[in-house]
Amino acid sequence: MQKFIPLSLLLTLAVCSNVLFAQLKVANNGNIGIQLGSGIPLSALSIGGAGNTSNKVDIVGQYTGLNVYRTGTSNIEWNYAINAYCDLVSLNAVGIRGQANATSIQSIGRAWGVLGLAGNATTGYNYGVMGVLQGTANGAGVVGISNGNTDLCIDGKWAGYFSGDIRATGGVLGVAFINTSDKRYKKNIVDIDSKKALTNVIQMLPVEYNLNQVYIDSKGESTKTSQGVFDEKSQVFRKKHYGLIAQDLQKLYPDLVYEDSNGYLSVNYIGIIPLLIESIKELNVEVATLKMSVNSGSASKVKSSGDIPITVTQVAALYQNSPNPFSQTTQIKYYLPATVQSALLCIYDLQGKQLKQINISERGNGSQLIYAAEFAAGIYLYGLIADGNEVDVKRMILTN
Repeated sequence: MQKFIPLSLLLTLAVCSNVLFAQLKVANNGNIGIQLGSGIPLSALSIGGAGNTSNKVDIVGQYTGLNVYRTGTSNIEWNYAINAYCDLVSLNAVGIRGQANATSIQSIGRAWGVLGLAGNATTGYNYGVMGVLQGTANGAGVVGISNGNTDLCIDGKWAGYFSGDIRATGGVLGVAFINTSDKRYKKNIVDIDSKKALTNVIQMLPVEYNLNQVYIDSKGESTKTSQGVFDEKSQVFRKKHYGLIAQDLQKLYPDLVYEDSNGYLSVNYIGIIPLLIESIKELNVEVATLKMSVNSGSASKVKSSGDIPITVTQVAALYQNSPNPFSQTTQIKYYLPATVQSALLCIYDLQGKQLKQINISERGNGSQLIYAAEFAAGIYLYGLIADGNEVDVKRMILTN
C-alpha cells in the first residue's frame, strides 16, 4: 500500500531547512559558521561572528560568550569545567587569557580580567585563584603589574611577584619582612646627623589608638552604597594600636610620610629605625662623656660635643678635628697656655676605654695628626687633659 506525504509537511520541512541552513554555514574549506548572517566563517568554528583565521573556535555573544557548566558525580581525582593547555613551542604561550577593558574610562560598570570563586570544599583547601611555578627556570606563581609592562624579567623563584605598590586593608602576616637595602640601589648617600636625629626623635609623639572606620561611596551604579574600608570583625580593627600621627611626623620628616589618591597619609615606620639608631649613638656618646668626666673628678665641667669648649683656665681649648668624618688622616688642634705643667691628648672608644695617649710638650697653638690605619671604622671620643683636669671632650668619626 502506497503512503503519501502530505504537501503541508513537505512545505514545513522545506521552510525549516532554509532556516537551518541560513543559521549554519559550511565554507568550502570546511569552516563552520553559526549565526553569522551574510559573513563567511574564518575560524574552524565561528559563532556569532566571522572569527579569526588564527583561532580554531571563535565565539561572539552579547552577554556571555561561552558558558560551561560541569555537573554530576565523578570518581576521578580532578574534574574540570574547562581544561586549557598551551604547548610552549613559540615565543609566548598563554593557557587561558582573560581580558575585560574599554578603550576609555567608563562611568558605569565593573571589570575583572579573571574572576575566581571557590568554596565549601575541605576546610583550608579552597582557592579562588592559584598560580603554580613549575620547572627549574626563574619566575613566579602569581605576577601583578601596575605599570602595564608585561615583558617583566623576574630574578629568582617567587610564589608572588609584584611590580608596583601593594595595598592591604588588613594585617600582613609573615615570618620576616625584608627591605631592599643593597648599596647598588642607592645614591646621594650621606651620614645622618645624630644630634638632629636625637632632637627630632625626642619631638616625636607616640600615641595609642583604635582604627576609625572610613566609608567609601560606590561609583558607577544607579544605587549608591557605602562600604567600609576595614573589616570590623578582624583583629586588626578591634585591637589597640601604637604609633605616630602622620601629620605630626610630616613636620619633622616629610620623606617618611606618603599620601594616597584620596589624601590619606601613611608612615614608613622602617625608615624611623636608622634615626633611632643614630639617636642611641648620640646618647651613648653623652653617657660615655659623663663617665669620663666623673672619673676625672670634673663632672661639673662636662660637655658632650658642644661648640663652646670647657677650659681649665680661660684660654685652654680643644677644637673639632678636621676633616670629620675622615678615612685617611685627620688633624686635632688645641691651645695650651704656658702655665700648664702637663697635658695629654687621649682617644677613647664609646665604652670609655682609652685607646691612645699622646703627651703634649709644646704650649700655645698645637695640633696632632691622627691616622686612620691605627683604628677600625667607627665613632671615637678624644679629650684634652691639662694638669690632671679635663679641658674638653669631642667626637670624631672614622669611615671605611
